[in-house]
Amino acid sequence: MMHQLAQQHRNEQLLKPTATIHVGNRLSLIERKVFNAIIWHSQNQRSAKPANYMSVDLLMSLIGLERSKNTEVIMDALERLTTTPIVWNTLKKDRTADWGVCTFLAGAEMNGGRLRYVLNPLLVEKVEHPTLFAKIQLLVQTRFSSKYSLALYEFLIDEMCRNGNPKTHVFQVSLDTLRHVLQFDGIYKHLNSDVLKPCVKEINKHSDISLVYSGVKKGRAVAALLLTIERKAVQLALTDLVTVETSDDPLNQLELMNDPLEQMLVTRGVGKRKAKALVETYDETRIRENIAHVEREYQAGKVKVLSAYLIRAIEEDYRPKVKSAALPERSEMSEREAAEKAREELLTDWNRYRERRVRERFAVLSSAEQEAHRSAFVERLDHTSSILKKQFKKDGFASRMVDAQFFSELHERLLESPEELDLDAYRASLMDIAEVVAARAQG
Repeated sequence: MMHQLAQQHRNEQLLKPTATIHVGNRLSLIERKVFNAIIWHSQNQRSAKPANYMSVDLLMSLIGLERSKNTEVIMDALERLTTTPIVWNTLKKDRTADWGVCTFLAGAEMNGGRLRYVLNPLLVEKVEHPTLFAKIQLLVQTRFSSKYSLALYEFLIDEMCRNGNPKTHVFQVSLDTLRHVLQFDGIYKHLNSDVLKPCVKEINKHSDISLVYSGVKKGRAVAALLLTIERKAVQLALTDLVTVETSDDPLNQLELMNDPLEQMLVTRGVGKRKAKALVETYDETRIRENIAHVEREYQAGKVKVLSAYLIRAIEEDYRPKVKSAALPERSEMSEREAAEKAREELLTDWNRYRERRVRERFAVLSSAEQEAHRSAFVERLDHTSSILKKQFKKDGFASRMVDAQFFSELHERLLESPEELDLDAYRASLMDIAEVVAARAQG
């Protein structure tokens, strides 16, 4: 009976306040799912009492762990939500409050298969009577296996809800805003390959929306993304999300292509994937000028196969060369490349520092605490890649792959100082150390 009730609830929506979507901290996937489940439960209770009760089985189902018996994962998430401050409305979208900080829960306890929780008083009004909110499907969140996918999905749904919930919505978002939403500090190359592409794949497969994006360049560098969100005509089934209608019409696919450069290339016979690769690799001026050059050659009868010649022209740059104009561009590019290289080196140093610190913090934990972290990790293996599970079955924690993943996940739980959590704070600490060393040398 409880299982059927839980399955029924997973088809419902929670009205998640915009201010709590734009939170300025790093929640893990499980913590964000528990966060959402408690918001939904609190909104349905609407009790005058400060404390609410919910079944642990129901909570496990709402976060996609209905087959698991490891409640330590839940306790770990509740502890984080009770002790970790969250900063809400960091993007200033909810105009009813400029800024706020508090823990999400004032307290929580589990006893006899029931969870008793108390929302922080500062959040009660926002949660139970939201004025600006996103309608989040509970079923959708159970399908996500990445915290980035869930964070991005919430951000996209919030954007659609704040714009009248249209069937299709196109908007531009800066990389800085996106990095804040996803809490990812890497360069665009890594953001795109390691985070965005897997997120889009998971969102398009498991959610009630589809997402297409393209880079918006400022000079040669990508500075923002143009996002197109479209509501699917879907039936929310407990087994998965089943698409009712789709379209394979090439003209419709062309309309969904956000980047006009991609459209220009595709209409000239270049394949969609190749067009996207060219736009991501080369700057807009180079592509447009080569298109103009190739069209002149084609009209003069010098080109037989337009698409093949156009691809080669862009890749090898067939534009007439102007030496005097090229020098400032190369100089400007070298400065950007130097800045990008310096940031990559700083990011590499920071990641090494964080890796060392998390291992040091783990080493000073008690044996019971270390074992609890290992047990929670083993439980999460059921929802991760088959390669990692095979490695664990073969070598356990002695596997380098397993060891690296284990400590990577501990970053969110054990690291706490500003320089451990924020790249800019780490940079500032290095500058402080350099100043001290310089002062001692002069003394």
